[in-house]
Amino acid sequence: MINFILNLLDKLPYRSKFGLGLTSELKIIYYQKIGERKHRCLCGGKVRTRGIYPDGWETTCSRCEMLYDED
Repeated sequence: MINFILNLLDKLPYRSKFGLGLTSELKIIYYQKIGERKHRCLCGGKVRTRGIYPDGWETTCSRCEMLYDED
């Protein structure tokens, strides 16, 4: 059900000053407030951090491939 709502919200013509849609904004807010402790995305996928220390790393969702953080 949540994926259906996210798909509907993604069709709205809203863009933030950074160019993110409403769905991306909600996913980021959810991850910062709740999902970071649970390692979960709003879509239900697992959020993983991958990479090697000197080369860099990235934090992404395994289901929707939302990029949360990178270096």
